[in-house]
Amino acid sequence: MNDEELRRQRERRSIPERLRVPSWLQTLTAWTWRLLVVLIGVSAILVMLIRLYIVTLPVVVALVLATLCVPVARWLEAHGAHRMVAASTVVFGGIAAFAGIIAALTPAFVREVRELGPTVGEALDTVLLFLEDNFGWDRAEVLTMFDEGMQALSEQSGRLASQVLSGATIAVQSVTALVLSLVLLFFFVKDGAQIVDWFLARTPPTYRDTVRAVGRRAWFALTGFIRGTALVALVDALGIGIGLAIVGVPLVLPIAVLVFLASFIPIIGAFVTGLLAMLVALATGGFQQAMIVLAIVLGVQQLESNVLQPVIMRRAVNLHPVVILTALAAGATLIGVLGAFLAVPVAAVAAAVGNELRLRHEARLRTGAATATASPPTAD
Repeated sequence: MNDEELRRQRERRSIPERLRVPSWLQTLTAWTWRLLVVLIGVSAILVMLIRLYIVTLPVVVALVLATLCVPVARWLEAHGAHRMVAASTVVFGGIAAFAGIIAALTPAFVREVRELGPTVGEALDTVLLFLEDNFGWDRAEVLTMFDEGMQALSEQSGRLASQVLSGATIAVQSVTALVLSLVLLFFFVKDGAQIVDWFLARTPPTYRDTVRAVGRRAWFALTGFIRGTALVALVDALGIGIGLAIVGVPLVLPIAVLVFLASFIPIIGAFVTGLLAMLVALATGGFQQAMIVLAIVLGVQQLESNVLQPVIMRRAVNLHPVVILTALAAGATLIGVLGAFLAVPVAAVAAAVGNELRLRHEARLRTGAATATASPPTAD
C-alpha cells in the first residue's frame, strides 16, 4: 500500500459516516469531468475546422486523392521519370482523363434521360399505386413525406454553407477550394516525404517515434481504406453494369458510373443506386424486369459484403456499421454530400490512430512492469 492510499484511508476515517461520498459516485464524478473536458476540446477543434473549411476540406480531399496518386507517381520515378514530371503526369493526367470520361458520358446520359422522362414518371406512379393498394399508403401522404425529407436534408446540408459564406458566392468558394485541393495534391504527390521529414524535424525527440508511428499507421489506414473501397466500387459497378446490359436496361454506363461513385458512401450509396437502377428498369421493362434488376443488385452487394470486403479490406481499418452510419450522419449534417464522402475515411484514420496510441501505451505499461519486476530490491 502506497502513501497515497494511506492518505485517502485516513481522510475517509476522519469524515463522519453520514458525510462520506460513496466510492461509485467518486469514480463516476472523476470519469464525468474528464469526459466533459475531452468533449469540450473535441468540440472546439471541430468548430475551428468547420470555420476554416476552405482550408481543411481541400487538405482532406488532397490526402484522400494522394493515396491513389502516390503509388503511380513512385512507379514512374522508379522507371526513370523525374519527380516533378511523375507528379505532373499523375495529377494533371488524372484530371484530364476524368474530365474526358465525364465529357464523353454527358451527351448520351442527357439524351437517354430525356427519352426516359415520361416512362420514369409512369414508373413512379406505378410504385405509388402499388404502395397504396397493398399497404394502404396514401399517395399524397407519401409524396408529402418525400418532399419533407428532401427539404430537411437540403436545410441540413445547406445550413453550414449559409453560415460560413458571409455573403460570398458559392461558386467562388467552390473554385477556390478546388484549386487549393489540386495544388495541395500536386505537392503531396511530389514532396510527400520531404513534408513528413519537415514535421518530424520540428517534433521533440522524445515524441518523434510516436509521431512517426502514428503518422505511418494513419497513412496506411487511409491508403488501405481508399484503395479497398475503390476496388470494391469497381467490382460493384462492373457487376451491376454487366447485369443491366444483359437484362437490356438503358443508361447502363451512367448507372455504372453512379454505382462506382456512390460506393464510396457505404451502405447508403448502394441502396440509392440500386433503387435508381430498379426505377429505370421498372420504367422501361415493367415489374418483372425490375425484380430481375433487384436480384442482380442484391446478388452483387451480397458478394461484396460477404466475400470482397473481408478479403480486400483485411488490411484496412474495419469499422462497425454503427460507427459508419454515425460518421455518415455527422458528415452529412455538417457539410452535406461531401461530408458523407469524407466521413468514413476520417473515422477510419481516427480509429487507426487511436489503436496505435493504445498499443504503444500498453507496450510502455508492460515494459515498466517488467523493469519493476526485474529490478533487485534495495537495501534499507
